[in-house]
Amino acid sequence: MPEETTNVDGAAETAGGAADIIAQGGGGDVWYSIGSLLDKGGPIVAILLVLSVISAAIILLKIVQFWTSGLSRRSFVDPAVGKVEQGDLGGALEILKKHKTPLARAMTAGVRAKMRGDLRDEDVAAEIQRVGTMELGALQRYLRWLEVIGNISPLLGLLGTVIGMINAFQSLEAAGTQVDPALLSGGIWVALLTTAVGLIVALPAITALNLLEGKIDQVRLSMRDASSRVIAALHARPGPAQSRAAQ
Repeated sequence: MPEETTNVDGAAETAGGAADIIAQGGGGDVWYSIGSLLDKGGPIVAILLVLSVISAAIILLKIVQFWTSGLSRRSFVDPAVGKVEQGDLGGALEILKKHKTPLARAMTAGVRAKMRGDLRDEDVAAEIQRVGTMELGALQRYLRWLEVIGNISPLLGLLGTVIGMINAFQSLEAAGTQVDPALLSGGIWVALLTTAVGLIVALPAITALNLLEGKIDQVRLSMRDASSRVIAALHARPGPAQSRAAQ
């Protein structure tokens, strides 16, 4: 049947021509592959990829740090405060020394300060606050980088989009009266690519930053609570007896 054969051949030619047009316009490439991103997005995308690597490294580092620090462990607080109430500061110190968490180190500083001399409660609280501030500072280290990356990545993506749109319209102007719609559409999607990459880099950074800061806020509240309980326990002590010397 010659008519059907002609139709099939024509459809095949049409499909082949469409594939050639897509390939020439860059649509045949997987846009989210690293090579394609660098090729289409240029230096802006390269900068964003570097920022994504830095962001991922910081997030992994902080996850490991928070996990090893045992920020959720509070089982030692009640026994230690109980020892302080009994006047056994040495016993409280022994309990706290078994735990290497920021909260335990802050409480240890307060107990040691009281054992060194007859300090006022305000001085003990100040020592707990001083050490607690240092511990919180260690937990907050590098979080500013996540904030910066989360803030500037969308802006860099937008900058790349604006530059891409300018280039696309310059090419359109140079084409004169023989305007090719594919030229404009290809320039636009390449320009929008940088905005997409910027958002992809920013979202994990901002999400991780908020989650990590939320955990740090919990530790800060725990330190304030522990400081108040230690001071109250010192008031409730039966006497200045100290069963063991500070180490």
